[in-house]
Amino acid sequence: MTTKEVRLKVIKTDCTDPYANLAAEEFLTMNAEDGVMLIFLWQNKPTVVIGRNQNPWRECDVEAIKRDGICLARRMSGGGAVYHDLGNLNFTFIAKDGVFDVAKQTDVILRACRLLGVNAVKTGRNDLTVDGCKFSGHAYYSSRGYNYHHGTIMMDVISDDIPKYLTVPDSKLKSKGVSSVRSRVTNLRDHLGAGLAGLDTASLIAAMQDAIVEAAEREYSGGKVVMELPDIPSELIGKYSSEEWRLGKRIRFEKELIHRFDWGEVQIQLLMKGGYIDDCRLYSDSLETDMFSELESLLTGCRYDRADILGLKLPEGVSANAYEVLVLIASSI
Repeated sequence: MTTKEVRLKVIKTDCTDPYANLAAEEFLTMNAEDGVMLIFLWQNKPTVVIGRNQNPWRECDVEAIKRDGICLARRMSGGGAVYHDLGNLNFTFIAKDGVFDVAKQTDVILRACRLLGVNAVKTGRNDLTVDGCKFSGHAYYSSRGYNYHHGTIMMDVISDDIPKYLTVPDSKLKSKGVSSVRSRVTNLRDHLGAGLAGLDTASLIAAMQDAIVEAAEREYSGGKVVMELPDIPSELIGKYSSEEWRLGKRIRFEKELIHRFDWGEVQIQLLMKGGYIDDCRLYSDSLETDMFSELESLLTGCRYDRADILGLKLPEGVSANAYEVLVLIASSI
Protein backbone atom coordinates (compact mmCIF):
# COMPACT_ATOMS: atom_id res chain seq x y z
CA MET A 1 0.00 0.00 0.00
CA THR A 2 1.46 3.39 -0.93
CA THR A 3 1.46 6.41 1.34
CA LYS A 4 -1.06 8.20 -0.92
CA GLU A 5 -3.60 5.44 -0.32
CA VAL A 6 -3.45 5.77 3.47
CA ARG A 7 -6.20 7.91 4.96
CA LEU A 8 -5.53 9.80 8.18
CA LYS A 9 -8.09 9.96 10.97
CA VAL A 10 -7.59 11.96 14.17
CA ILE A 11 -9.36 11.67 17.52
CA LYS A 12 -8.71 14.11 20.37
CA THR A 13 -10.42 13.55 23.70
CA ASP A 14 -10.91 15.72 26.77
CA CYS A 15 -11.33 12.61 28.95
CA THR A 16 -8.56 12.34 31.57
CA ASP A 17 -9.67 9.05 33.15
CA PRO A 18 -6.76 6.64 32.50
CA TYR A 19 -8.94 3.54 32.57
CA ALA A 20 -11.38 4.97 30.03
CA ASN A 21 -8.51 6.15 27.82
CA LEU A 22 -6.69 2.82 27.86
CA ALA A 23 -9.98 1.05 27.14
CA ALA A 24 -10.58 3.45 24.24
CA GLU A 25 -7.11 2.68 22.92
CA GLU A 26 -7.82 -1.06 22.89
CA PHE A 27 -11.30 -0.62 21.40
CA LEU A 28 -10.01 1.63 18.60
CA THR A 29 -7.15 -0.78 17.88
CA MET A 30 -9.31 -3.88 17.61
CA ASN A 31 -11.71 -1.97 15.32
CA ALA A 32 -9.02 -0.49 13.07
CA GLU A 33 -9.99 -0.02 9.41
CA ASP A 34 -8.16 -1.10 6.27
CA GLY A 35 -6.08 1.66 4.71
CA VAL A 36 -6.43 4.01 7.68
CA MET A 37 -3.91 5.47 10.11
CA LEU A 38 -5.74 6.65 13.23
CA ILE A 39 -4.01 9.03 15.62
CA PHE A 40 -5.52 9.16 19.11
CA LEU A 41 -4.40 12.15 21.24
CA TRP A 42 -5.20 12.01 24.96
CA GLN A 43 -4.15 13.00 28.46
CA ASN A 44 -4.47 11.45 31.91
CA LYS A 45 -4.89 13.01 35.31
CA PRO A 46 -1.98 12.10 37.65
CA THR A 47 -1.37 8.40 36.95
CA VAL A 48 1.39 5.81 37.05
CA VAL A 49 1.05 3.51 34.04
CA ILE A 50 3.00 0.24 34.13
CA GLY A 51 3.85 -2.08 31.25
CA ARG A 52 1.89 -5.25 30.52
CA ASN A 53 4.28 -7.57 32.38
CA GLN A 54 5.62 -5.35 35.16
CA ASN A 55 5.47 -5.96 38.89
CA PRO A 56 3.78 -2.86 40.38
CA TRP A 57 5.39 -3.43 43.81
CA ARG A 58 8.85 -3.33 42.27
CA GLU A 59 8.29 -0.49 39.81
CA CYS A 60 6.35 2.00 41.90
CA ASP A 61 5.37 2.96 45.44
CA VAL A 62 1.90 1.43 45.53
CA GLU A 63 1.16 2.76 49.02
CA ALA A 64 2.17 6.34 48.12
CA ILE A 65 -0.01 6.13 45.02
CA LYS A 66 -3.01 5.06 47.13
CA ARG A 67 -2.30 7.66 49.82
CA ASP A 68 -2.10 10.58 47.40
CA GLY A 69 -5.07 9.59 45.26
CA ILE A 70 -2.94 8.89 42.18
CA CYS A 71 -4.25 6.35 39.67
CA LEU A 72 -2.34 3.14 39.00
CA ALA A 73 -2.99 1.70 35.55
CA ARG A 74 -1.61 -1.12 33.42
CA ARG A 75 -1.48 -0.96 29.62
CA MET A 76 -1.50 -3.76 27.02
CA SER A 77 1.94 -2.90 25.65
CA GLY A 78 5.28 -3.86 27.15
CA GLY A 79 8.00 -1.52 28.37
CA GLY A 80 8.52 0.35 31.61
CA ALA A 81 6.52 2.42 34.06
CA VAL A 82 5.75 6.06 33.28
CA TYR A 83 4.16 8.96 35.14
CA HIS A 84 1.37 11.02 33.52
CA ASP A 85 -0.17 14.31 34.54
CA LEU A 86 -1.84 17.12 32.61
CA GLY A 87 1.55 18.44 31.52
CA ASN A 88 2.02 15.28 29.47
CA LEU A 89 0.49 14.45 26.07
CA ASN A 90 -0.13 10.86 25.03
CA PHE A 91 -0.34 9.81 21.40
CA THR A 92 -1.35 6.50 19.85
CA PHE A 93 -0.88 5.47 16.22
CA ILE A 94 -3.41 2.75 15.38
CA ALA A 95 -3.32 0.76 12.12
CA LYS A 96 -3.56 -2.70 10.65
CA ASP A 97 -0.68 -4.57 9.05
CA GLY A 98 0.33 -2.95 5.77
CA VAL A 99 -0.14 0.56 7.12
CA PHE A 100 1.55 0.23 10.52
CA ASP A 101 5.17 1.47 10.28
CA VAL A 102 6.98 2.29 13.53
CA ALA A 103 9.80 4.20 11.82
CA LYS A 104 7.38 6.44 9.91
CA GLN A 105 5.23 6.99 13.00
CA THR A 106 8.28 7.90 15.08
CA ASP A 107 9.30 10.36 12.37
CA VAL A 108 5.91 12.06 12.70
CA ILE A 109 6.68 12.81 16.36
CA LEU A 110 10.22 13.97 15.56
CA ARG A 111 8.87 16.19 12.78
CA ALA A 112 6.28 17.65 15.17
CA CYS A 113 9.07 18.49 17.60
CA ARG A 114 10.99 20.26 14.85
CA LEU A 115 7.88 22.28 14.01
CA LEU A 116 8.06 23.57 17.60
CA GLY A 117 11.78 24.29 17.31
CA VAL A 118 13.05 21.24 19.21
CA ASN A 119 15.81 19.14 17.64
CA ALA A 120 14.82 15.79 19.12
CA VAL A 121 16.45 12.44 18.30
CA LYS A 122 15.62 8.76 18.78
CA THR A 123 17.92 6.91 21.16
CA GLY A 124 17.97 3.42 22.63
CA ARG A 125 15.19 0.95 22.00
CA ASN A 126 12.20 3.26 22.44
CA ASP A 127 13.12 6.75 23.70
CA LEU A 128 13.16 10.24 22.20
CA THR A 129 15.61 12.67 23.74
CA VAL A 130 16.71 16.29 23.55
CA ASP A 131 20.13 17.39 24.82
CA GLY A 132 20.67 13.87 26.12
CA CYS A 133 17.53 13.75 28.30
CA LYS A 134 14.40 11.70 27.66
CA PHE A 135 11.05 13.42 27.08
CA SER A 136 9.20 10.65 25.24
CA GLY A 137 9.02 6.88 25.75
CA HIS A 138 7.30 4.58 23.26
CA ALA A 139 5.76 1.10 23.43
CA TYR A 140 3.94 -1.20 21.01
CA TYR A 141 1.17 -3.76 20.84
CA SER A 142 0.20 -6.19 18.06
CA SER A 143 -2.48 -8.88 17.83
CA ARG A 144 -3.75 -10.71 14.76
CA GLY A 145 -2.77 -7.91 12.39
CA TYR A 146 -4.06 -5.08 14.60
CA ASN A 147 -1.41 -2.76 16.02
CA TYR A 148 -0.75 0.31 18.08
CA HIS A 149 2.30 2.44 18.81
CA HIS A 150 1.90 4.84 21.68
CA GLY A 151 4.00 7.11 23.80
CA THR A 152 4.30 10.03 26.15
CA ILE A 153 5.45 13.56 25.38
CA MET A 154 6.53 15.43 28.50
CA MET A 155 5.64 19.06 27.80
CA ASP A 156 5.29 20.51 31.32
CA VAL A 157 5.10 17.57 33.74
CA ILE A 158 5.59 18.26 37.46
CA SER A 159 8.91 16.44 37.48
CA ASP A 160 9.25 16.48 41.28
CA ASP A 161 6.31 14.06 41.43
CA ILE A 162 8.03 11.40 39.31
CA PRO A 163 10.41 10.02 41.98
CA LYS A 164 7.59 10.09 44.56
CA TYR A 165 5.76 7.34 42.74
CA LEU A 166 8.26 5.55 40.48
CA THR A 167 10.87 3.32 42.11
CA VAL A 168 13.09 2.55 39.14
CA PRO A 169 15.49 -0.31 40.01
CA ASP A 170 19.15 0.72 40.37
CA SER A 171 20.13 -1.81 37.69
CA LYS A 172 18.04 0.06 35.13
CA LEU A 173 19.47 3.45 36.07
CA LYS A 174 23.01 2.07 35.88
CA SER A 175 22.30 0.63 32.44
CA LYS A 176 21.35 4.16 31.34
CA GLY A 177 24.44 5.70 32.96
CA VAL A 178 22.41 8.00 35.24
CA SER A 179 21.99 8.34 39.00
CA SER A 180 18.25 8.97 39.30
CA VAL A 181 15.03 8.89 37.34
CA ARG A 182 14.73 12.66 37.71
CA SER A 183 18.09 13.29 36.04
CA ARG A 184 17.03 11.11 33.10
CA VAL A 185 14.02 13.11 31.97
CA THR A 186 13.18 16.60 30.76
CA ASN A 187 10.20 18.72 29.77
CA LEU A 188 10.05 20.10 26.24
CA ARG A 189 9.04 23.47 27.69
CA ASP A 190 12.66 23.88 28.78
CA HIS A 191 13.87 23.50 25.18
CA LEU A 192 11.43 25.71 23.28
CA GLY A 193 12.06 29.14 21.84
CA ALA A 194 10.86 32.25 23.70
CA GLY A 195 7.64 32.48 21.66
CA LEU A 196 6.37 29.08 22.76
CA ALA A 197 7.97 28.84 26.19
CA GLY A 198 5.66 31.58 27.46
CA LEU A 199 2.47 29.62 26.72
CA ASP A 200 0.42 28.17 29.53
CA THR A 201 0.45 24.38 29.76
CA ALA A 202 -2.90 23.82 28.06
CA SER A 203 -1.88 26.02 25.10
CA LEU A 204 1.46 24.25 24.91
CA ILE A 205 -0.25 20.85 24.76
CA ALA A 206 -2.60 22.16 22.06
CA ALA A 207 0.37 23.40 20.04
CA MET A 208 1.95 19.95 20.16
CA GLN A 209 -1.31 18.28 19.17
CA ASP A 210 -1.56 20.60 16.15
CA ALA A 211 2.09 19.94 15.26
CA ILE A 212 1.54 16.15 15.36
CA VAL A 213 -1.48 16.40 13.08
CA GLU A 214 0.39 18.73 10.68
CA ALA A 215 3.37 16.37 10.57
CA ALA A 216 1.10 13.36 10.03
CA GLU A 217 -0.66 15.07 7.12
CA ARG A 218 2.69 15.25 5.34
CA GLU A 219 3.24 11.51 5.81
CA TYR A 220 -0.30 10.34 5.03
CA SER A 221 -1.65 12.27 2.07
CA GLY A 222 -4.89 10.33 1.49
CA GLY A 223 -7.01 12.96 3.25
CA LYS A 224 -7.68 13.77 6.91
CA VAL A 225 -10.83 13.30 8.98
CA VAL A 226 -11.21 14.59 12.55
CA MET A 227 -13.53 12.28 14.52
CA GLU A 228 -15.26 12.15 17.88
CA LEU A 229 -14.36 9.34 20.26
CA PRO A 230 -16.98 6.58 19.92
CA ASP A 231 -18.75 5.08 22.91
CA ILE A 232 -16.45 2.63 24.67
CA PRO A 233 -17.96 -0.55 26.20
CA SER A 234 -18.28 -0.21 29.96
CA GLU A 235 -16.99 -3.74 30.50
CA LEU A 236 -13.73 -2.81 28.78
CA ILE A 237 -13.30 0.21 31.04
CA GLY A 238 -14.07 -2.11 33.95
CA LYS A 239 -11.24 -4.40 32.87
CA TYR A 240 -8.67 -1.60 33.04
CA SER A 241 -9.91 -0.29 36.40
CA SER A 242 -10.03 -3.73 38.05
CA GLU A 243 -7.43 -4.75 40.63
CA GLU A 244 -7.06 -8.08 38.85
CA TRP A 245 -5.73 -6.29 35.75
CA ARG A 246 -3.83 -3.47 37.48
CA LEU A 247 -2.11 -5.45 40.23
CA GLY A 248 -2.03 -8.93 38.73
CA LYS A 249 -1.55 -12.28 40.43
CA ARG A 250 0.91 -12.58 43.31
CA ILE A 251 2.30 -15.96 44.37
CA ARG A 252 4.14 -17.35 47.35
CA PHE A 253 7.60 -18.03 46.00
CA GLU A 254 10.69 -19.81 47.30
CA LYS A 255 13.21 -18.75 44.67
CA GLU A 256 13.63 -15.42 42.91
CA LEU A 257 15.93 -14.46 40.04
CA ILE A 258 16.44 -10.93 38.73
CA HIS A 259 18.56 -10.28 35.67
CA ARG A 260 18.90 -7.45 33.17
CA PHE A 261 19.33 -8.57 29.57
CA ASP A 262 20.10 -6.21 26.70
CA TRP A 263 16.39 -6.30 25.83
CA GLY A 264 15.05 -5.67 29.34
CA GLU A 265 14.98 -6.77 32.96
CA VAL A 266 13.32 -10.03 34.02
CA GLN A 267 12.15 -10.92 37.54
CA ILE A 268 11.36 -14.62 38.00
CA GLN A 269 9.53 -16.05 41.02
CA LEU A 270 9.27 -19.83 41.47
CA LEU A 271 7.26 -21.95 43.90
CA MET A 272 8.47 -25.55 44.24
CA LYS A 273 6.67 -28.75 45.19
CA GLY A 274 8.26 -32.19 45.24
CA GLY A 275 11.07 -31.25 42.86
CA TYR A 276 8.72 -29.58 40.37
CA ILE A 277 7.83 -25.95 39.65
CA ASP A 278 4.34 -25.74 41.14
CA ASP A 279 3.75 -22.09 40.21
CA CYS A 280 5.73 -19.26 38.71
CA ARG A 281 5.47 -15.58 37.88
CA LEU A 282 7.57 -13.66 35.39
CA TYR A 283 7.76 -9.86 35.34
CA SER A 284 9.58 -7.71 32.81
CA ASP A 285 9.93 -4.23 31.31
CA SER A 286 10.71 -5.83 27.94
CA LEU A 287 8.82 -4.38 24.98
CA GLU A 288 7.60 -7.91 24.25
CA THR A 289 4.20 -8.85 25.63
CA ASP A 290 3.07 -12.47 25.14
CA MET A 291 6.42 -14.20 25.72
CA PHE A 292 6.17 -14.13 29.52
CA SER A 293 2.73 -15.71 29.86
CA GLU A 294 3.90 -18.42 27.45
CA LEU A 295 6.95 -19.10 29.64
CA GLU A 296 4.81 -19.23 32.78
CA SER A 297 2.61 -21.89 31.18
CA LEU A 298 5.62 -23.94 30.06
CA LEU A 299 7.43 -23.77 33.38
CA THR A 300 4.47 -24.59 35.61
CA GLY A 301 4.57 -28.34 36.25
CA CYS A 302 8.09 -28.74 34.81
CA ARG A 303 10.63 -30.68 36.85
CA TYR A 304 13.13 -28.30 38.46
CA ASP A 305 15.99 -29.82 36.54
CA ARG A 306 18.49 -28.15 34.24
CA ALA A 307 18.01 -30.59 31.33
CA ASP A 308 14.22 -30.55 31.60
CA ILE A 309 14.05 -26.76 31.59
CA LEU A 310 16.44 -26.43 28.65
CA GLY A 311 14.45 -29.12 26.86
CA LEU A 312 11.16 -27.23 26.99
CA LYS A 313 9.76 -26.67 23.49
CA LEU A 314 8.94 -23.03 22.86
CA PRO A 315 5.75 -22.35 20.88
CA GLU A 316 6.17 -21.22 17.30
CA GLY A 317 6.50 -17.46 17.01
CA VAL A 318 7.81 -16.89 20.54
CA SER A 319 10.87 -14.65 20.62
CA ALA A 320 14.35 -16.17 20.84
CA ASN A 321 14.74 -14.08 24.00
CA ALA A 322 12.56 -16.67 25.73
CA TYR A 323 15.35 -19.23 25.48
CA GLU A 324 17.70 -16.80 27.27
CA VAL A 325 15.23 -16.79 30.15
CA LEU A 326 15.20 -20.60 30.26
CA VAL A 327 19.02 -20.63 30.26
CA LEU A 328 19.02 -18.17 33.17
CA ILE A 329 16.69 -20.38 35.22
CA ALA A 330 18.61 -23.55 34.35
CA SER A 331 21.93 -21.97 35.28
CA SER A 332 20.58 -21.21 38.77
CA ILE A 333 20.01 -24.88 39.60
